[in-house]
Amino acid sequence: MIDFNRQIAIALKTGKIELGSRSATAAAKLGRAKLIILASNCPEKDAIVTDAQGSGVPTHIYEGTSMDLGSVCGKPFIVSAVTVKEPGDSEILRLAEREDAVSKD
Repeated sequence: MIDFNRQIAIALKTGKIELGSRSATAAAKLGRAKLIILASNCPEKDAIVTDAQGSGVPTHIYEGTSMDLGSVCGKPFIVSAVTVKEPGDSEILRLAEREDAVSKD
């Protein structure tokens, strides 16, 4: 089993990632992301998910809080959203697809 936290870290090092709910909101509205990861306590979660569905961008709700997501990203502050523009060497897009398929069953 591949660790989702580890794949986030790899994507941060090798891919093109933006942090924060503002960039996630813009990417969701414009369809300019390959994946949006939202902390479970992200205040704009519902609006971002709705916009992302409308533009065909997959979303993943991270099980931890924004404090946990910030820690995974190696940041000393909270991170409520991670926008994956390019996954780099990570397998984060495959993991998100797999988890999404499992949750639909």
